[in-house]
This record gives sequence, structure tokens and C-alpha cells, in this order.
Amino acid sequence: MSRQPTPATHYIRSLYAAQDSLLEGIDNRLKSINMDIHIGADEGKLLQLLIALREIRTIVEIGTLAGYSTLWMARALPEGGHITTLNKEPQHIAMARESFSKSEVKHKITMLEGDARELLPRLSANPDFKKTPLDMVFIDADKISYNHYLDWAETHVRKGGLIVADNTFLFGAVWQDSPPEGVAPTTWKEMRRFNERLADAKHYMSTILPTQEGLSVAIKLF
Repeated sequence: MSRQPTPATHYIRSLYAAQDSLLEGIDNRLKSINMDIHIGADEGKLLQLLIALREIRTIVEIGTLAGYSTLWMARALPEGGHITTLNKEPQHIAMARESFSKSEVKHKITMLEGDARELLPRLSANPDFKKTPLDMVFIDADKISYNHYLDWAETHVRKGGLIVADNTFLFGAVWQDSPPEGVAPTTWKEMRRFNERLADAKHYMSTILPTQEGLSVAIKLF
């Protein structure tokens, strides 16, 4: 989730992660309607770096919004690579369609429309999808469902693949002894459990990168 950047973040974005007109347009549009809840450009560049380092070719993204993070990732995929992104809200779907239509990597993107809890089982049942394990899952959706999405990712991501999740600091609540005002206790418990699962060294090599919102990065070891 993007917030007012610190001087360090602004420096990183300006030097390493400059937005082109398409990304800048998406960013500005979301800010204009108070929906500035996507990853920052610095995190987009970090995702690209991870994709290149791990030779990622297939990605499922849970939570599209307007397609900002989708485009960062799709642009890092090699020819023949593909990202399937899951989008629920009609307003978000319309914005993402427009974003993808203007992109040079639209052939690398498939957007599925509906609730992720319903779409993921359908995706699992697709014969073409079942042929090859996924290289990466990126989670940036409803926080209370992160463990459900992790269950699915653990089943479908190959050994050595990546599971990445945004907002795992839960807006600064996750390390507090009890959920602060404005954070649902159930969501707080679920995010703490999600982080504890990824911290299991028997199953993952992982950490939370201290971005503004916390970005969990895990290599699956099983």
C-alpha cells in the first residue's frame, strides 16, 4: 500500500523506479479518488528484481485493484511468461481493463473477475493450469483471508518458488500486543498467524522487508 513517501523512498523511486506515463496515470487516478492503496513504485521494482532473480515465468496475483502491480510484474516476465490476476470489485475491474488495454504486455496478462475464494478452486481445476506448478503467488487482497490464500499457494507454488505478500505489517498493528483501535481482532490474529507460518524455517526461507507497509518474501522449501 502506497503512503506519503519518506525522503529515502522518494530517492529510491526517482533513481531506480521511475514511472512511465501509464503507471503514473494509474497512480494519479487512484490518488484522485482516494484509493491510493496499491504498492509503491519502489516495491514494483523490487518485485521485478525478484522475478528476474528467481527466473519466474508464471504468477498468480490475488488482488488486482487497477492493475498497477500487475503491470510491474508482467513487464519483468520473459516472453512466454504469464500472470493471472484476480479482481473482484466492478470499479477496479473497469480500471484494470483500461490499464491493460494500453500496455505493451497485455498479452502476458489474464484477469479473472470475481471473489478470489471462488476463483482459486476453479483455477485449480483448470486442466491447463494443473500441468505445471506455479513459480510465484503475490497476495495483496483482503487481509483476513491471507491464510486461506497461503493454503492455496502452498499447494500450487513449486518448490523453490516465491510467495510474496503486501501489507504484512497490518498498518503497524501486527507487532502490537493487542489489536489497536480500528483494526479488527480477527484480522490482527490472522495476519500474525500468516507471518508466523512464513517464518517457519523448515518450510520457507523468508523475511518481511521493511517497506512502508511490510512486504513478506518467502522461498518455498517443500
